[in-house]
Amino acid sequence: MRRSYMLSSSILLSAILSFSVFPTNVLAAQSFTTNATVNLQQGPIPNDPNMIRDPYDPDLPYPGDINDPGNDGTGSVGPLTLDYVSNLRFGTHELKQGGLTATAKNTHAMVQITDSRANGNGWTLQLRPDSLVGEQTGASLNNGYLYLGTEAIRKPSSNVSAPPVSKTLRIPIGSYENIVVAPQNTGLSTWTIGLNQDSNSPTQLVLNDTANAVADHYVGSLSWSLTNAPS
Repeated sequence: MRRSYMLSSSILLSAILSFSVFPTNVLAAQSFTTNATVNLQQGPIPNDPNMIRDPYDPDLPYPGDINDPGNDGTGSVGPLTLDYVSNLRFGTHELKQGGLTATAKNTHAMVQITDSRANGNGWTLQLRPDSLVGEQTGASLNNGYLYLGTEAIRKPSSNVSAPPVSKTLRIPIGSYENIVVAPQNTGLSTWTIGLNQDSNSPTQLVLNDTANAVADHYVGSLSWSLTNAPS
């Protein structure tokens, strides 16, 4: 009887051990790894200019600016383009001693950039305001700066990219400054950079000294530059 008991106990113990180990082996055997794949290739280089968009709502087409008539965009095509830049109009002002601060009249002043590249290398937008020269007298105004004011950086609703960032807003006449920079993996697809939209921080031309200025219609070039990497 004792031998039989001991044997029975051994069998029961073996059964318990086998039962407790077996499910673990089954679970391990049922674990697998599969793959998810996608094939990407560089898209074709655009051969038509990008649509110019409304800087207040980039899902809509550009409605035009009554203070910048005839400006239909740059017509640029390619993987990274400066699609639109505004001419800034500062109106008519009385010639006085001392300086002058003139606010832009534009209702839809803006810059539009499209980055169709797939590499996410980023980009930099620079601006240099040149001296203002009188059309009749040739007199030059170069002591001052252009203040862009608060920039409204927006994108169409279909754009999922992270935004570029605003940099320098105060640009001395005759100097290049970085005004908007897209760090790596940001600023993809189309972006509008609206100017003169905030009445508390508008776009302004500041002339520090007009004591020797003469009455004339002054024109100064705005040189916009888009480079294909952040700086």
